[in-house]
Amino acid sequence: MVKVTFFGHSFFKVEFNGTKILFDPFINNTCSDPAFNRVIPCKARKTDLNDIDLVLVSHEHFDHFDKKAIESIVKKNNSLVVAHDSILNELELERRFLCPLSMNQKLNVRNLNIEAVTAHHPESFYPIGFLVSAKGKSLYFSGDTALIDDFAKINADMALLPIGGTYTMDCVDSVKATKLIKPKFVVPMHYNTFGMIKADANEFKRKIEKSVLDTKAILMQPGETFKF
Repeated sequence: MVKVTFFGHSFFKVEFNGTKILFDPFINNTCSDPAFNRVIPCKARKTDLNDIDLVLVSHEHFDHFDKKAIESIVKKNNSLVVAHDSILNELELERRFLCPLSMNQKLNVRNLNIEAVTAHHPESFYPIGFLVSAKGKSLYFSGDTALIDDFAKINADMALLPIGGTYTMDCVDSVKATKLIKPKFVVPMHYNTFGMIKADANEFKRKIEKSVLDTKAILMQPGETFKF
C-alpha cells in the first residue's frame, strides 16, 4: 500500500514500501514579494515531519526548496536528500546526507527505486521529475513542468501534476499529460497557493471524467491522505 498525504502546493508526504518520503517541502508562509505570500498555508504539523527517510527536491525555486526546513528535517531524522547537485550544494549538511541525481539517472535507496525524469521548466536551471517504484507500484511526481512528449514514456500508478498555469501546465495541458501517462490515479497540485496560479480542480476532474481514460482524478485538500 502507498499512502499519500498532501500538505498544499506541491508538498507531499508519501509512505512507500516502509519508506517515508517528502516531495518538494514548502513550509514557509511568507515571502519578501507579497505576490508570493500564501493564500493557503502549509498544513504539515511537526509530527508529520518525524521519521522521514528521504527528501526529494525537483528544483531550486523557494516554493519547492524550503532550505531551512529541509536542513532541520534531515538533521533531526538522518534523512537523505535526493536532488540535482546544484540543489545539494546549497544545503548546509554533511555529504553523507546527500544523494545526487541528474536527468535520466536512477538509484536504489532505502528500499525504493528512484529515477529522475524530464521536466520542462525554463525558469529553473536543472528541473527534474521523479518516478518512484517498489514491489510493483509506482508514483510519478512531475515538479514544475510544461506539457512534454516525454510523458508518454512514464508508467506510473499515480501521477502528481500541476494545474495552476503560470510557470507550469494549466488544467487543459495537465489533462493532456494524463492522457499520455494513463495512470490509475492523478492528483492535481501547484494551484491556488498564490493569486497568479488560481485554478479550478473540479474542472480538471470533470475533464478527466469526460475523457476515455480509466484514470480517477483525486482532489486532495491540504492535510488529506489517500491510499492505493
